[in-house]
Amino acid sequence: MSQARTKYSNTAKLLTVLPTIFVLVFVIAPVANIFGKTFRDISLSLLRSGTIHEIIWFTTWQALVSTVIALALAAPVAFCVANFRFYGQRLVTSLTGIPFILPSIVVGVAFLGVLPSTLHRTAFALILAHAYFNFGFAARMIGNRWLQIHPYLDDAARTLGASPSRLFSTITLPILQRSILNTSLIVFTLCFTSYGVVRMLGGPSRSTIETEIFFRAMQLGDVSGAMLLSVVQILIIGSLFVVSTRFGSRDSRRASAPTISRQRRIDSTAKRFVVGLASLGAIGFTTAPLLAILVRSLRTSAGFTLEGWRSVATSTDLWRGLSTSFVYALGTLAIAVLLAIFASTATVFDERTAAFISVLTSLPIVVSSVSIGLGVLVTFDTPPIDWRGSQLMLPLAHAMIALPLAVRMITPVLQSIPAPLRQASSVLGANTWQTWRNIDLPIVRRSLVSAAAISAAVSLGEFGASSFLVRQNNETLPILISRLLSRPGDILQTQAFALSMILVVFSVALIFLIDTFDDFTPTNRAASDA
Repeated sequence: MSQARTKYSNTAKLLTVLPTIFVLVFVIAPVANIFGKTFRDISLSLLRSGTIHEIIWFTTWQALVSTVIALALAAPVAFCVANFRFYGQRLVTSLTGIPFILPSIVVGVAFLGVLPSTLHRTAFALILAHAYFNFGFAARMIGNRWLQIHPYLDDAARTLGASPSRLFSTITLPILQRSILNTSLIVFTLCFTSYGVVRMLGGPSRSTIETEIFFRAMQLGDVSGAMLLSVVQILIIGSLFVVSTRFGSRDSRRASAPTISRQRRIDSTAKRFVVGLASLGAIGFTTAPLLAILVRSLRTSAGFTLEGWRSVATSTDLWRGLSTSFVYALGTLAIAVLLAIFASTATVFDERTAAFISVLTSLPIVVSSVSIGLGVLVTFDTPPIDWRGSQLMLPLAHAMIALPLAVRMITPVLQSIPAPLRQASSVLGANTWQTWRNIDLPIVRRSLVSAAAISAAVSLGEFGASSFLVRQNNETLPILISRLLSRPGDILQTQAFALSMILVVFSVALIFLIDTFDDFTPTNRAASDA
């Protein structure tokens, strides 16, 4: 067995080479270049500006309020899904996951459609859109942890006379505390670094750090100021990530999924009312903005018309944007899934490699997409590595952004495979590749499909890095939508909403595909461990 462990350990080291090179070249090097140029030509006068103080303060407080509202909306859904079995439960789970899969620019467009024009470009619109974007994710995070609480704890408390409120405050809430805090930190980070939503709903008076970086670099030509703001943002996100990782790792060590599901059938009218109200409210909140996009794609000031969809179908530029986006998506999923397979397999082959891979593949989370785009722009801008105009640069940037998600979809499934299976295969004479092909691959195949789907979705909807790297002859769908909405004219507006609807359809198909193929729930993990 020691020879088998040595063989897997050596293979793990080889597998880390490719992901390390990619992250080093396309994440670490650009970020290091931003830090280097900023501290070499450091001028803190920008940070003393009252305008920048207002932008940082607005970015912070809107993220805090958005996080609180997202958690408040997520709590009823997490409670119902974790504690009850009811008709339409899978539909509720899938629908509430759609907003988080949607491209951020589509969420912004959706709230342009659903809110009256008097609320556009307001803090209220931004906060509501951010809460919409994140509440389904928060519900899944908290609900999955809630599912891991053994039902016997609840039964014992009720036997001892605990009321529902006392049971929740003394047993459930303390167990969920770390998960809630970890989820809050993640949601806050997502709201803090939001770009597409702010570009659509914020406007000049509601700028955040993320949009200010783009504005200074691409419109004012103040690249030094943009890099300084990027450094400030990276330091803030990095600090939050360290705290989030610390609490997340503690929570995962303490989590133990029960072999008996805590979900129960609804046995009273009051419970049925609560579950029905929470489910219908979540479905209504999820679908209303999506229906608004559909309606706006069919309506002009003169009434309902299909002219917007006809122009999308006949416009050469729009078709070029669609084909460009899908080509980039295919390139992204190929690169991201390949890197994720290497990284995930290295993690399970050697425990000492796991910590390094975890940090390595998490770096794109710490660096926002706008900072990645800015970093690539200022790093690969001079010969012999003038790659800014390369057609391959955008899929590579998209793959770096998708990599953390792909790794986290594949790794848990590989980790669930009992080690004795691999060891027995090695004893029977199989080499590492044969073991992976005959044992690991059949088990992980479904997660590979989910990882490929999520990577393609990231590419189709990515807006931050694309705003820096896209050229006029290879615009992607989000760039096209932004350009169309910035121009006057009813037909151009309906075209933008029609393109947004195409992305919505893809996202809806994606979330149902992931839910179909990704069966690795906490309960299934417990069963596999047993």
